Amino acid sequence: MQSVFQTDDSFIQACRDYFYLIDRNYPERGTLKLIGDRYRLSGDQRTVLYRGISSRERSGRRSKLLVNDIREKNLMIDGYNVLFSLLNYRLGRIMFIGTDNILRDAGALHGKIRNEVLFRECVMLWIRYLRDHMPESIEVYLDAPVSHSEKHAQMIRDMMVQHQMKGNCHVVRSADWALKRFQAGIIATSDTVIIDNTGTPVFDLPRNILEGMFKTGFVNLNDYLIW
Repeated sequence: MQSVFQTDDSFIQACRDYFYLIDRNYPERGTLKLIGDRYRLSGDQRTVLYRGISSRERSGRRSKLLVNDIREKNLMIDGYNVLFSLLNYRLGRIMFIGTDNILRDAGALHGKIRNEVLFRECVMLWIRYLRDHMPESIEVYLDAPVSHSEKHAQMIRDMMVQHQMKGNCHVVRSADWALKRFQAGIIATSDTVIIDNTGTPVFDLPRNILEGMFKTGFVNLNDYLIW
C-alpha cells in the first residue's frame, strides 16, 4: 500500500551529505534547503531527509530506548501519533525507517481525518494487535484539538471493553505533556519531542503492526549511510 519514492544514487548521496552536516550540528532547516537544492530533491524526498535522518548521538540514544516486548507491561499510547502512521500507510504515503530505527512517514495529515471509516479500521487493527500481545494495561492519550477527539476516544473505549482489554482512553490538551512524564511502563510513540525528553522504554507500535501482521518491508535510511 505504501508509495515508493526515488532512491537512486543522487538521493543516496544527498542522504550522506545531509547526515554529514547534521552530525556536525549544522542547522536542520538550512541544511535541508542546501542539500535539497543541490540534488534537486522532490518535496517528499526532502521530508524523508528531515524526518528520517538525525545525528549519530540522537539516533543512538533513541535506538537504545526501543523495546520489542510489551507482554504484561503497562503501555501508554500516543494515540493520534500511532493512528496517523497507520492511516498514512493505508493511504499509500511514503513510509521508511529513520536512522533512529523508528518507522516514519512523509504524510501530511496535519491532524485532519477525512475518512472516518478508514480511521476506524486502523483502530481495529491496533486493537487486534494489542489483544494478541497482551500488555498488562493500556492507557491511550488523544489530543483534544484534533477534530472529533471525544468521539474517537469513545470508539476506542468501546473496542477495548468489547475485547476485554484493561485500560482507558483519555482526551487531553497535549498528549506530549502527559507522555513525557510517564515512567512506569512503556511508551508507544514515534514523536521525537517525547522520545528525546524521556528515559522510558519506547515501543514502535506501527512498525510492529505492519511488519508483524503484514510482513511489510520498508526502506531503511541506515542502509544508505556510511557510519
